[in-house]
Amino acid sequence: MKGINETKEYLTSRFQMKDLGEVDTILGIKVKKHSGGFALSQSHYVEKMLKKFEHLDIKEANTPYDVSFKLCANEGRAEYSSAIGSLMYAMGCARPDIAFAVWKLSRFTSNPSVDHWKAIGKVFGYLKRSKDLGLFYSNFPAVLEAFSDASWITSASDNRSTTGWIFTLGGGAISWASKKQYVLHTPLWKLNS
Repeated sequence: MKGINETKEYLTSRFQMKDLGEVDTILGIKVKKHSGGFALSQSHYVEKMLKKFEHLDIKEANTPYDVSFKLCANEGRAEYSSAIGSLMYAMGCARPDIAFAVWKLSRFTSNPSVDHWKAIGKVFGYLKRSKDLGLFYSNFPAVLEAFSDASWITSASDNRSTTGWIFTLGGGAISWASKKQYVLHTPLWKLNS
């Protein structure tokens, strides 16, 4: 507490500010203190996002993405870009569970089709069903862990795989992503020459 109070005093001497007590909400992220740590949730942000896109007639879903969607390029973009931006904010703050779906759908911001909107509706439906999910950080164990996985060339158009990873500290996610892998075009036997 001594360090916290010293930091507050220093900041107050440099900037005009006031102490509002323990954090409740910051940048749309709800912070709840539990006996074993802290939980971050975006339920309020998810509700606002669902209201903004309620015209999509969103149905609850158990998963954020349906692998049976076959998405390809089309025309049109403004509202789709707005929806992707909203999903990216949620994903980047406290929803690593939608990273793959958002990554996949964000590739089509310049040319979404009806199928793309159906896929976005699926993500919104999943968020509607799981809006109270969040990240939980505990004091123990304070161990950095990393997990990763990759698909086996699931993109027929460019023969590239998808890689996903997540780093956790204190049991809660601190960094995550889902991206296409770059393909090495030089045969391995040439690299050893």
